[in-house]
Amino acid sequence: MTRSLAMTICACLVTLAATGCTRVPELEDQLTADLRSADYPELVPLDQAAAPLPLPATQSAELEQQLLARSARLQNRARALRSVSN
Repeated sequence: MTRSLAMTICACLVTLAATGCTRVPELEDQLTADLRSADYPELVPLDQAAAPLPLPATQSAELEQQLLARSARLQNRARALRSVSN
């Protein structure tokens, strides 16, 4: 890597870091006084905050049943359309 390329990358990183420290009045002015003085929310463990996921075997069995039912409905509809057109 050339020295000028390294300096350019360094300058870009410093500029990017500086923009992260910039105040944005449009965003800060939207906060009401009660929101500014509000306490931080209580942190809870992720396993308590998110609903447990279904087991993959159960989920795939349900999906298979849904797809089989949809397939049967579509086949019945196709048969009905064929009988009308014939």
